[in-house]
Amino acid sequence: MKLKILSSIVFFLVLESLYSQNVNIYSDFPTGNILIEKIKNDSIWVRPDLRDTEGDWFYWCFAVDNAKGKTLSFLLPNLNKLTAKGPAVSYDSGYTWEWLFPDTLSFRSESFQFSFESNKEVRFSMGMPYSQSRFQTFIEKYSSNPSLSLDTLTLTEENRPIEKVIIRPKNKAEYKVLITARHHACEMMANYVIEGMIDEILMNKKLGSNIEYCFIPFIDIDGVENGDQGKNRLPRDHNRDYSGEAVYNSTIKLKEWFPEWSQNMTTICIDIHCPWIRGDGNEHIYLPGSQFSEMAEEQSKFSRHLTQTNSGELKVSNNLIYPFGYGWNTHQNNSKGFSFSKWVSTFEHVKLGTSIEFPYGVNVKQTITQQNASNFGRDFIKAVNEYLYNE
Repeated sequence: MKLKILSSIVFFLVLESLYSQNVNIYSDFPTGNILIEKIKNDSIWVRPDLRDTEGDWFYWCFAVDNAKGKTLSFLLPNLNKLTAKGPAVSYDSGYTWEWLFPDTLSFRSESFQFSFESNKEVRFSMGMPYSQSRFQTFIEKYSSNPSLSLDTLTLTEENRPIEKVIIRPKNKAEYKVLITARHHACEMMANYVIEGMIDEILMNKKLGSNIEYCFIPFIDIDGVENGDQGKNRLPRDHNRDYSGEAVYNSTIKLKEWFPEWSQNMTTICIDIHCPWIRGDGNEHIYLPGSQFSEMAEEQSKFSRHLTQTNSGELKVSNNLIYPFGYGWNTHQNNSKGFSFSKWVSTFEHVKLGTSIEFPYGVNVKQTITQQNASNFGRDFIKAVNEYLYNE
């Protein structure tokens, strides 16, 4: 069995019988991440490459090819490396994904098996990875739309452009809406939600005509393309880089650019995240409650509009807000620095500054897919409009 890797040291044992069949296991592609610890017969022990992550996390993504006729077992370190739907699988180089066990309510195993019907590549991941190339393919269909423009916020430490998408209104802008994602590189489901938001803005003529939108889909594009966890990154988490002196090019520039762009207009700022991989409290859509009482009240108003515009397959609960002061949502959560949502909430002209947690695989027993995640984005942007014009 041959192994191709991306900037990782892999320790492995290869039996001669498998090696002679030339099965390839690799992660040297954008979003790829895996370490292989051992191979015995048709069983492969794998785990995430945590690299510069503090503590444990769960993102992994790898590919297998030249395995026709084989049934391989992949064993992971613990239950917290697979969603309640098991792994996601892609047959087209990571553009479309499906869950290996879409009908199960709670897949509980530290391993999974897969039978390969051809020698073509099959990718596996804990979620449904979303790369920059996927976004380029998506946004290209709107390249001739005069309302939309693509620009670069700044260049990353690895010289990648951090894209920002501006959608200008027909009339003079009176409101500004900023949507960000991938402060944590592994939280890929946010980008499917953003696709739906952009589709809705550009296709729904009933939306407000004096709102300017800006989307920054990849705050940590280096981490996304390199297949990093991103969460609890050392020396600093991107979403704790908004107090004191910022250390990343993206956050340094965003802190400088935002006041210039928003121009003291009434502004909404929403940062999209994904929660822990599975389990109670992590398998439903919610807004972490703000520590600021006035902002918490605005979150409550917005949540009422979201429940009303929520016409898609993925349903939100009537209690959308996870109150500040409970569980992980305390002052301790910001002990290493301000998050983006906390930082923007300190600006007087920001009417609503919040994050939203969108799960990886399950929303209140509903299976999350690329399509219904995108459709939720449509519902969400309608709620933004209702909130701006009716509060």
